[in-house]
Amino acid sequence: MATRGLRILEVEAGSAAEALGLKSGDQILKVNGHEVPDELAFMFHLSEEYVDLYVRRSNGTRKHCKLDLADSADWGLRIEEFKTRVCNNACLFCFVDQLPPKVRPSLRVKDDDYRLSFLHGNYITLTNISGRELNRIIEHHLSPLYVSVHATDPELRARVLGRKKPDAVVKKLRALARGGIRIHTQIVLMPGINDGKWLEKTVFELYRLYPGIQSVAIVPLGLSDHGRPKEILTPVSPDYCRKIIRMVSQWQDRFRSQTGCTFAYLADEFFIQGGVEIPERNYYDDFAQIEDGIGMAREFLDAFETELRRRRRSRIGLKGTLATGKLFFASLQHCINRYNRKFGSRLKVCTIENRFLGRNITVAGLLAGRDILAALKGKDFGDFLIIPGEALSRGDGILIDNLSPKDLEEKLGKPVHSGGQTVRDLFMLLSEKL
Repeated sequence: MATRGLRILEVEAGSAAEALGLKSGDQILKVNGHEVPDELAFMFHLSEEYVDLYVRRSNGTRKHCKLDLADSADWGLRIEEFKTRVCNNACLFCFVDQLPPKVRPSLRVKDDDYRLSFLHGNYITLTNISGRELNRIIEHHLSPLYVSVHATDPELRARVLGRKKPDAVVKKLRALARGGIRIHTQIVLMPGINDGKWLEKTVFELYRLYPGIQSVAIVPLGLSDHGRPKEILTPVSPDYCRKIIRMVSQWQDRFRSQTGCTFAYLADEFFIQGGVEIPERNYYDDFAQIEDGIGMAREFLDAFETELRRRRRSRIGLKGTLATGKLFFASLQHCINRYNRKFGSRLKVCTIENRFLGRNITVAGLLAGRDILAALKGKDFGDFLIIPGEALSRGDGILIDNLSPKDLEEKLGKPVHSGGQTVRDLFMLLSEKL
């Protein structure tokens, strides 16, 4: 059976690739004797100055090319994207299994691909990775990686991930760390399942691999109103959040004294839901886990304070509404009240109850368009509406239920804007664009 190569989609006119006679439809089989299963491998082996390229032409013939890249590293090639490897687990808490009908299609993709972890920070489980692929990660230095651990005990981890056989994740993590790969890990905490002594065991077994393991993100279980997880798992409560904060803070003191960093970080939701003050900036070190909800609130509050002091003026008589989830409502309300006092604006903050996913889902990033419409129906929300930038997909800018800001504008009859990805984006919108 012929080895499948990396297919060339396009060759740029006047490029080095065209000079070699390469064409769309050709397949790259090897670079300097190495197979290239995807673009990452292709780019890694192109790092050498002289390149031997083995190609299978679209007519089935083979071609051997040599190229000196000393003067140019631009081949002028566009090659096929790799096919995403999907998850082969059946996690107890899997959020994809908790999605209702009519969510945006991209959310239903259960990716578990180490290449996406390296490129985009996606979390992977390492359950579908072979020894050969572990060696490739180390050889190509695909670092950092983001790994969902949940539990280091093999039997418990198998239960959490819905696997039949125990999974020795620590062995894989140790091999990666010894190979120079830096790893950020995640624990989704489920009351009565992987907390208590199991959480302590997991955190300290990961800590023994520091600095290979750079951080541990501890995030609370999220339960929607859909799927089996709501029937078998216990939701996180305010008392539970406070208990976890007390427990983990003792470990954090030890980690900071020994390494100078917090190492194990609790998600913002523990503090907000538990009614505990959000930690100061130094708690989060370099904010390595901010995309996992670790430090987002502190980053927003500090950035808002900085921008509020820096700005000298705003649009006169500004009147509009900012929508957010229940979790961040009080913090955002406090910030906007200060903005109004300084600039004489009349901005409001509206909390949106998440009925699309369920009332236990309180984060702004999972707001649905239909819930925003329901909350604002018949209300005076001013001259415009601002929705959280994190609620919109990065690619096509739609909300979780496939509605777009333009759809909301048509229903509400008022302009709808994205708050952007940073506090500065929000301030620019308020002071310059509205």
